[in-house]
Amino acid sequence: MNYNSTIKSVPAFGGIISKTKKQSDDNPLVNQIYNNESLQLFTCNAPKENNYYILNEGHFLWFGGTTKTSEIHSFDIFKNDDKFIQLKFDKDKIQLFTDHYSKIPLFYIQNDDSFVFSSSLELLRILNPTKTLEFSDDGLLFYYNFGFADYKNFLVKGVNSAPGGQELTYAIPTGKLTQITYHNIFDVKSYANNSNTLKQNVKQIDEVLLKATKKTLQGFNSIGIALSGGVDSGYLAQKIHECNRDFKAYTLGFKDDYNEFERIDYLSNKLDFKVQKIRISPEDIINNYLDVVERSSFPVGFNNSILNIIYKEANSDGIELMFDGDGADRLFLGMNKYVQLQKILQLYKRSKKTGMHKVMAALLNGIGHPTTKKLSFYFQKFNEGIPFYGERKLANNQSFVKAYEAKINDMALPEELKLMSNRIDDWLFFSLFSVYYTPSFFFHTPYELQLCHNMVSNPQFWSDDMVDLALSIPVDQKLHKKTTKKVLREAAKLKIDDGYWNLSKIGLQNSYHYMRNSQKGSTFINDHISSIKTSDMYACLKEHVPQKDIDAERLLPFYIWKKTLFDT
Repeated sequence: MNYNSTIKSVPAFGGIISKTKKQSDDNPLVNQIYNNESLQLFTCNAPKENNYYILNEGHFLWFGGTTKTSEIHSFDIFKNDDKFIQLKFDKDKIQLFTDHYSKIPLFYIQNDDSFVFSSSLELLRILNPTKTLEFSDDGLLFYYNFGFADYKNFLVKGVNSAPGGQELTYAIPTGKLTQITYHNIFDVKSYANNSNTLKQNVKQIDEVLLKATKKTLQGFNSIGIALSGGVDSGYLAQKIHECNRDFKAYTLGFKDDYNEFERIDYLSNKLDFKVQKIRISPEDIINNYLDVVERSSFPVGFNNSILNIIYKEANSDGIELMFDGDGADRLFLGMNKYVQLQKILQLYKRSKKTGMHKVMAALLNGIGHPTTKKLSFYFQKFNEGIPFYGERKLANNQSFVKAYEAKINDMALPEELKLMSNRIDDWLFFSLFSVYYTPSFFFHTPYELQLCHNMVSNPQFWSDDMVDLALSIPVDQKLHKKTTKKVLREAAKLKIDDGYWNLSKIGLQNSYHYMRNSQKGSTFINDHISSIKTSDMYACLKEHVPQKDIDAERLLPFYIWKKTLFDT
C-alpha cells in the first residue's frame, strides 16, 4: 500500500513572524503576498485577492473563497459570523482571530525565534519545513476515544490548532504568545430563560434560517445543495427556494442498494429545482477516499469523504456556492443515539434519588451483557463526577478505569467547560461540548474539499442567532419520546407539505458500512487492519489504554492519513 502520490494543494494562507529573516522553500503553488522586516505572508494555490483574501497595510482577512462586498476597514469580528481568519499587525505584534466557530482551521507552531501559522497543514509544513512529522501520543489517544482531532492535543507533535472565537497575540520583541477568547460560546446567559412554546421556537427557527440563507446567497450566481432526503438539507432547499433563487441539488445513492431518490424527486417537483443523481460503488468510495486524504489537514471520515464526489459534479456544472445540513444534528439533538443517552441519564437520576446509583453500577457491570456493561460504565462515570457529554466511543465490553477516564475527561474538556460541570443543566453541558468540537468533526474537511473544487459554503445552521436559539431551546422540545430534533422537524414542516414527510424514509446507510459489506471493501479494510496492528500507533495505544483489546478499525482514517501526510 503506497500512498506517496502528489498532494493537490488546498487554497490556504499562512505567515512567518521572526526576528531573523526566514524564507519559505521554493514551491510553485506558494505566493508571497507581503514582506517586511519581521512578517512574511503567503498564499497557497489562491491567487484571487478580494475573493479569497483582502490585504492592506496592517490588516489581512482570509475568507476562503467567500465573495465579500464590505471593505476591510468596516469588518467587525464581533458581528460577522461567517467564516474568516483575521490578521492585524504592526512592528511590535501580530494578532490572529479565528471565526466564531472555527469554520476555517488555524494551525500554528511556536519556535524559539519564530511563530508560524497557516489555514492548512500542508502550507504550515512548507513554511516550517522539518525532516519528519511525528504523531502526538495524546492526540492519538483523543482521536481513538472520540474519532476526531482535538484542538489542545492536536495529532502532530509541536502543531497547535485554534478553536473558534480566539484572539492569538504574538509579541515580536519577546516572542511571547497569549490567547484569549473574544467570542465566548460558553457564556451561558446567552442561552438561558427560553420559555417559548414549541410553536414559538419553531417560528423563530424558520425566521433565523431564512435570514441566514439570504445573507449567504448574496454575491453568488450559481448555487448547489447536497441533498440527502432528510430534514436538514430538505429544509435548506426550501429556504433557498423561498429566497427566489434557482439551484441544483446533488444526491448520492449506492449501487444495488437503498437510496432516497423518491423523496428527492418529490421535493424537486414541489420546489422546482434540478437534481443530479449519483450512484456510487464500493470501489468509487475507496478511490475517492484515497484522493480526499491527499489534500486534508485531518483524518477524514468516510461519510465526509463522499461529499467530494458531489463537489466534483458541482464543479463541472460551474457551481460557486454549495449548501448542506452539516452540524444541525449537534445543535438540535438529531441523532438516534441521543435518545439512548437520554434514557441512560434519566435512569441514573432516578437511581440517585433512591440512593441506588452505586449499587446499580455494580449490578449492571456484573450482568456482563454489552448493553448493561455500557450502562454500568456511564453510572460509574457519573458516580465519579465526570460530566455528561457525547461522542465518546465505547467498546461492547467497556470497563471503567477511574484514572484513565479522568485523564480522558481532562483532555476533552476545554477549561471553560471544566468550570461549569456542576453549575449548568446536563443537556446544555452536553450541547456546549458538541458545539465546541463540531467544526473539527464536520466543517473542516468539507471546507478544504470545496476550496479544491473552486466553491465555498457557509454552514447555514451555524449563524450566531441560530446557535444561541438552539442552545436556549429546552431539551424536551428536541428529544420528544422516540423523536430526535423535534423542534427542527416541526420548523421544516411549516412550508414543506405532508406529502414529503409521509414518504417512506429508511435513511441512507453509512457509506463505510456499505463499502465494508462488499468483497473489495472488506479486503481494503482487512489489509489495513493487519498493517495497523504492526504500527507504532497501535503499540502506543496498547501501552496507554487500560482495555488492551484495541479496536484497530477505529484507527483506519488516522492510519491512512498518517501514511499519506507523514511519510511523503
